[in-house]
Amino acid sequence: MLVRFDQFRDYNRLADQFDQIWRRPSSTVAMDAYRHGNEVTIDVDLPGVDPDAIDLTVEHDVLTISANREWDHNEDDEVFAAERPHGTYTRRVLLGDSLDSSNLQASYDHGVLTVTLPVSEQAQPRKIAIGSGNGRALIEASTSN
Repeated sequence: MLVRFDQFRDYNRLADQFDQIWRRPSSTVAMDAYRHGNEVTIDVDLPGVDPDAIDLTVEHDVLTISANREWDHNEDDEVFAAERPHGTYTRRVLLGDSLDSSNLQASYDHGVLTVTLPVSEQAQPRKIAIGSGNGRALIEASTSN
């Protein structure tokens, strides 16, 4: 029978313990943002977060998403692994002037927070009529003050 000997086994175990003690949970969360038609959608991964622990605020065109994920365990529990992040997560998203933050909608399903913002009417694409006069194309631009 062969016996496997790893001279660094104890060192690796000690390094893992220090890593778990000093590891700070990430304060950011993964997100996707995309535009479809006249809406911008932001999907934020918040697995294991209670919906009541999610806070959305909009101030001066900045959307702030805060969430808190707690891990409840007893002091006398013997923890074998603690790799899942927990604590407070914050993500700030700068909203452009073209988004209507007053009509923001949010939903939370299967660990994903979905925030939907309509594109403001002034920023939506529109057709511009081009007139013609005497065989030449005539394009008029006007501004009202």
